[in-house]
Amino acid sequence: MTIRVAYSTGFWCTNIGNAFFSLGVEYVLKRILGNENVTIVSDYQTYTTSYGKRLYPHRNQLEYLSKLDVDYIVLAGPVISKYFLLLWEDILVKLEKRGIRYIILSAGMMKMNNDSLVKCQSFFEKHPPFVLVSRDRKTYELLGKYADNAYDGICFSFFAPDYYRPCKIEEKYITFNFDKINEPQIWVDENNNASFEFKNEKFHIKHTGIFSKISAKTDRFSDAIIYITSLFPQAKRKDKIGEYYVFRTDHRFHPHYRNKIYNQNNSFCSDLPYGYLDIYANSELTLSDRVHACAVTMAYGHSAMLFAKTNRVGLLERVGAKDISKHPVSLDLMLINVEKEKMINWLSEIFNRNNNKKDI
Repeated sequence: MTIRVAYSTGFWCTNIGNAFFSLGVEYVLKRILGNENVTIVSDYQTYTTSYGKRLYPHRNQLEYLSKLDVDYIVLAGPVISKYFLLLWEDILVKLEKRGIRYIILSAGMMKMNNDSLVKCQSFFEKHPPFVLVSRDRKTYELLGKYADNAYDGICFSFFAPDYYRPCKIEEKYITFNFDKINEPQIWVDENNNASFEFKNEKFHIKHTGIFSKISAKTDRFSDAIIYITSLFPQAKRKDKIGEYYVFRTDHRFHPHYRNKIYNQNNSFCSDLPYGYLDIYANSELTLSDRVHACAVTMAYGHSAMLFAKTNRVGLLERVGAKDISKHPVSLDLMLINVEKEKMINWLSEIFNRNNNKKDI
């Protein structure tokens, strides 16, 4: 008997970083179960980004996920949020009544408060995941105990070098990925008051303007502000810093606000992840306010620094990048590869064990 799974994924165009771990989950599932036993299905479309307001499923929206003919449905990423039960409870209960369990891989939490956490824990206790593999230790500690099988794992975005071989870019550059806050002033000189040093050069960072200063110190500044301020003329930033050219990425293809995305030279935005992976894989250094820009840059052996106060930094701390908000960090890729293989072996054992029970 074979095990069939449906992996529910989506929302790449609103945050292409979702694709980085999503492709990792697909790679791992297919490596363990075989391509023919893994189906990719669309996530439940739950909100619009045209003006930032969260909306819930339209009454006319087709909900076919609860009707899937598989053994397990797989969710991934920071799906555990204050919206989790509103969006997924009915579907998961319907599937459970048909004997179909759910799995959460690269599991993380976002937009949670204590009330939401207690409600999610209560649901997990009554309807436990068959498997929960966390991407950060806090999620494992708070929710792993409710799963039939839990693993203190790492983010599946670190499988990027396994699932994608990047094209080489013949340029020496660093990447700036600031799409939640305004790009700060960044320059190189020999002044001793440097923000950080990288390859013997002293880099200086300065956040200019009241909105930039505030947003740099918060978990998630109002998305509306970054779009509104982009309507006004922006101070031009340098296209080359020290010996490095500057490439600029924006992780939000939709809404495609040209003033926001392309207000500086060498800007890149796409609704597909592969160009981003090419850029990060060749980037000597990535400075970003997004955790997954940092994650895949480091996965390909380069350095990154995070410019955001966010609970999601836990997925970077889990792989040893605890100081990534203070200075550029690179990873021990041998240790990362060991972590990945251990995680794959553990998942394989869980699936094999359960498959053998079905054969009896």
